[in-house]
Amino acid sequence: MPVSRRTVLRLVEALPDPQVPAPRVVGVDEYATRKGPNYGTILVDVESRRPVDLLPDREASSFAAWLAKRPEIEVVCRDRAPFFAEGAAVRAPQAVQVADRWHLWHNLSEAAERCVADHRGYLRVLTPDPARPASEPDKVQDPTGSPWPTGHRFADRTRAKHATVHELLAAGLSRRAIGRQLHMTSRTVKLFADAATPEDLFHGRWQSRPSKLDAFEPCLDDRWNQGCTNA
Repeated sequence: MPVSRRTVLRLVEALPDPQVPAPRVVGVDEYATRKGPNYGTILVDVESRRPVDLLPDREASSFAAWLAKRPEIEVVCRDRAPFFAEGAAVRAPQAVQVADRWHLWHNLSEAAERCVADHRGYLRVLTPDPARPASEPDKVQDPTGSPWPTGHRFADRTRAKHATVHELLAAGLSRRAIGRQLHMTSRTVKLFADAATPEDLFHGRWQSRPSKLDAFEPCLDDRWNQGCTNA
């Protein structure tokens, strides 16, 4: 039909809204507009997985007023936000409040991460390395007096990264692929790739002048080895 698009849009907008059945299980969560400064509330029919309404804010009073008009709601699926819990408790006392699956997994992962961080001192390997002689000291003093001796954790880590980068280069990988695999920036990969030996990377202020931490290094190493890694 020869009709303009504005006419079609006007006719579609004039149609009455479809009748949506009242939800029995409603999911509630917040959404952000303008990249965060303003928040609203979205209501979803969990059983049909269709949004049913939007509220202009995320206040408990607005959610409570919405629930007051729908006494048939039996379950409120929400996150841990206190305003949603308060609104449901005030205006929908007959509804059971549950946490949705995503927030359950999210809260579980956060709790597990905190637990591991609090107890990571107990996760150290307590058995000696069989490949390392028991009489070998923790640090082998470099006769050259280098501040990066063998056995120093920063020096050993740099040597290991240098060896890995050059092994991948020899295997035919590009520097960009190495950066993606080792989670390094292109500049870091270039530094390791251009260095012929790990010692070429041992430069900086530490070699030019002593550090204020030199006097405390034995104490810091002892505390680190004891499992105290919290600065």
